[in-house]
Amino acid sequence: MEAEIEQSIPTSDLLIFPDRHPPVVTGIKMYLIGMLIRLTVIYLALKNYYAPLKVILVLKKLESLRKHYMGNYNTLKLIHIGKQYYWDMHSPGWPSKAFNNFNESEMNRIYPFRESKEYLNSVIIAITKKCSLNCRHCYEWDELNKEDKLSLEDLKEIVNYFQSKGVAQIQLSGGEPLSRYDDMIELLKSAKPDTDFWIVTSGYKLTLERAIDLKNAGLKGMAISLDHYDPEKHNIFRGTQDSFEWVIKAVENAHIAGLVVVFLLCPTKEFTTYDNLIRYASLVKKLGAAFILLIEPRSVGRFAGKDVALTREQELILEKFYLKMNFSHEFSAMPAVSYHGYHQRRIGCFGSGSRYLYVDTDGDIHICPFCRQKMGNVLKPSISDSLERMKKTGCHKYKHAEI
Repeated sequence: MEAEIEQSIPTSDLLIFPDRHPPVVTGIKMYLIGMLIRLTVIYLALKNYYAPLKVILVLKKLESLRKHYMGNYNTLKLIHIGKQYYWDMHSPGWPSKAFNNFNESEMNRIYPFRESKEYLNSVIIAITKKCSLNCRHCYEWDELNKEDKLSLEDLKEIVNYFQSKGVAQIQLSGGEPLSRYDDMIELLKSAKPDTDFWIVTSGYKLTLERAIDLKNAGLKGMAISLDHYDPEKHNIFRGTQDSFEWVIKAVENAHIAGLVVVFLLCPTKEFTTYDNLIRYASLVKKLGAAFILLIEPRSVGRFAGKDVALTREQELILEKFYLKMNFSHEFSAMPAVSYHGYHQRRIGCFGSGSRYLYVDTDGDIHICPFCRQKMGNVLKPSISDSLERMKKTGCHKYKHAEI
């Protein structure tokens, strides 16, 4: 199977890429690390509950939630970056304060030990309208390259608010967040070290110096958009002939800096075949990716009013790919895959203020980047009421997650 994957992209194309390997941990080492992670969760439960019976019930409930989320599948690999281990890009690495925050928030949902029962796990914050690309699927298309409204102080206030609420992961997006590089450095330096920070980027002008400075300022990882394994087709989708080259350079610089590398793929109707997905996975394996994140196209932004939704057959192709990459021994050396659609169709949506939400470039909060309905502004005193309304409104397509 490995030979089949390696042959899925012409050899001549592979020569232009650095030959790396995903930082995957399997076998006995994964089992031992997994045991240590479980012991950490047990310690957190013991720390927050004084009744042994309640500790046992919480741990059983957490295991039930894990199975509900993953199905009847056992994790076959962990991702090892620096001194931390990850099983999913949306869960903080272990060991870390963010990992502890994440798990304590989930425990608090089951048996509250804090004043508030509800805690967000993740927030996506669009920090700029600026972008040098012309992407076909841009969900901020109507605001692109207008004047930024959020000052650096506004962004610091937003980050501080969500950190005070125990958010374990914050993703900085745009526009192109690297267009606001200096402010992003200051924002990261001013934040508390209790949260994992990521950026969602095209790789625009990510020099080695910038990658190292971002890492030193507190950045954990980068979700780099790559929408095709073919350089020309990726560049056409992104609206610039330089985009693929930016990606390759950004990935190598991110690796050297010690950042977690995720490839973000929008699998369009034209792209979504099993063969294309395997070719894509083969390329990103060569590039040493930790994860692949699949984001289905939605009829918002530049795609508004267009028939971009995948067919049910194509959804099943993505699900097959997701399951094989994560839970099949023959793909154990490949990057792990995150796929929201798989879980949304089974257990509901984690957005809408349930576990995550989206803050746009004006500070307005939305259920997610694709459910565009302003539910208030994070800089207004009434933000708590807005979050409550958001939870009641829910996702336009999926029910609230049942876990």
